[in-house]
This record gives sequence, structure tokens and C-alpha cells, in this order.
Amino acid sequence: MPNVPIHEAKNKLTALRREAITGKEFILANAKMKDDKPVSLISTVLLDELCETKSFSFEWIDEPTDESEYYSLYNPEIGVYGVGTTRRESIVDFIDNIVEYAEVYWNDLPFYLSPSGGRREHYWYLRRIIRCQGDSDKIYRVLDLDKVLGD
Repeated sequence: MPNVPIHEAKNKLTALRREAITGKEFILANAKMKDDKPVSLISTVLLDELCETKSFSFEWIDEPTDESEYYSLYNPEIGVYGVGTTRRESIVDFIDNIVEYAEVYWNDLPFYLSPSGGRREHYWYLRRIIRCQGDSDKIYRVLDLDKVLGD
């Protein structure tokens, strides 16, 4: 992979972007700062495909009984819940909760991406949610929630 100094990348950004779209990755490095970490310029389509390999699974951990009238939907990859008096209500609550968590996560990436935080692996899942830009219908499809709803 080609390494491109930042000062050179600034002057060639349009050309680098065109090549990145085709699948080529460029490593951008700041030669003036020794401890600076490199950054990749890569096709968003390729990143989307990578994220799609992370599938969401779901469990109904609570269903109505004599003691409780609620359904609880749980996602073990991220630890998000949705609760409601119907399955559909639980799914709507789940979507609201995962959108909220994704926004909180994205607004404090250094904290959540810390290797010691235990939530670094959520990044690839939540990136799929963030790319939906809050559109509940898109999120429903991305999460493949039809399979959870049943009939």
C-alpha cells in the first residue's frame, strides 16, 4: 500500500480519492510527527462490505406471563434491549435504543474505542446503524428484524 505524506495528499486529494474508489488504499502519514498514527484513505463501499460481515443476532429474553406483560428483545453483540407490550413495540423501542447508543458512541469515539473499555468491537456494528442516519425503516432492514418479528 502506498504511503502518502499528508502535505502531498492535500495537493493530490482528488486523484487519491478517485483511485481509492477503485479499491486502492492509501496510508496517510504525518512525517513531521514521529508518534502520529497513520490513517487510511479507502473506499467507503469496501468498508460497508466489511461491516456487513458483522451480523446482528437477537433473543426474546422475556415474553408476557402472569407476572409481566412485556416482551424484551436483546442483542448480545452490543447489549442493547428493546421492551414493549407487543413484539412490534419491542422492536421499535430496540431501534430507538440502538440509535441512541450509536449516537452516544459516535460522539465519544476515543472513549469507546479505547482497548481497555471493552466496547471497541461495537464500532463495526454501530457504523452500520450510523450510516442509516436515523431512518427507522433502513435500520429495520439492516438489522433484518423481519426474522425477529415472526408472523
